[in-house]
Amino acid sequence: MPRQAGFSLVEALIALALLAFGLIGIAAMQLASLQGAAAGFQRSVASLAAIDAQERAWARLSSAQSCRRIDLAALERDWQAQWLEDAHAPLGDAVGTISRTVVNDSCQLTVAIVVKARASENAEERFDYVFTLPAWEET
Repeated sequence: MPRQAGFSLVEALIALALLAFGLIGIAAMQLASLQGAAAGFQRSVASLAAIDAQERAWARLSSAQSCRRIDLAALERDWQAQWLEDAHAPLGDAVGTISRTVVNDSCQLTVAIVVKARASENAEERFDYVFTLPAWEET
């Protein structure tokens, strides 16, 4: 009886099964990587939105001359219109607020942004960005 050279059908099927499991693992890692990149991008955009709110507050402080005089409702409305409300807004699926706390000679503003952690889940992630403006009035 002559010796057979090459692979048998069973060996080939086992090799294909192992290859398929390996490719599924690679696809799962790629998906996790893409989700992580999207979450990082969303955090970066939330940070930019918070810094924009801070810059808007500083701009209003220059004309109001006091943190207590800044129209916080108008500031929040303008900021939300830019970053949150439009369908094409960078944080269109997020919720953001700006609040103020006045303590002695400082005025602390908090920008809170709540974004969905993952599109497929209902989990939310909250970012609080706190900054301080002078509360005093110039004479």
